[in-house]
Amino acid sequence: MSKITTKQELLTAIEDGYTKLNDQIGKMTAEEITAHFSFVADPKKCGVRWQYDCCLRDLLIHIYEWQVLQRFFVQNIREGHPKDYLPDEYRKCYHEMDKMLVEKHQNTSLEEAQRRLQQTHKEMLDLAESFTEEELFTKGYYKNTYTTSMAAYFESVTSSPYAQAVKLLQTHQKNLKKVR
Repeated sequence: MSKITTKQELLTAIEDGYTKLNDQIGKMTAEEITAHFSFVADPKKCGVRWQYDCCLRDLLIHIYEWQVLQRFFVQNIREGHPKDYLPDEYRKCYHEMDKMLVEKHQNTSLEEAQRRLQQTHKEMLDLAESFTEEELFTKGYYKNTYTTSMAAYFESVTSSPYAQAVKLLQTHQKNLKKVR
């Protein structure tokens, strides 16, 4: 995918990524949806960011929780209380936060995870839409984005993890076919 340089490209990438993720989930069998991932111990297969996700629910709730962080990040900026994106206790090791986010939702159903992600996905679209091109694409426009653009923050919690999730789910399906 080419570099996103306009608000419309960003919004399209967010929506396309979400659609592809849901399309991928729609291609999965009931067994594939409920089966635990078989590659979590292999960071080369799933990447460190996703190592705590053991099933589809975990994967979706993980993306949802990062989108919640984005919502609070934007809210703090708009209220004049700019804070760093990550909570202080996780700034040096956000993988510990990833672990905590997934553990916190072990009693959340898959259906609830899907509903929550659908809700925050819409919020991300609405939030991104509410920024001007300059606010989205000027690096350091907001003090607490430092040398990054707001658009990059949106990509990092939407289109990028959506694409990564699709790849993880495809690998999950292939791994299950190998053991059948």
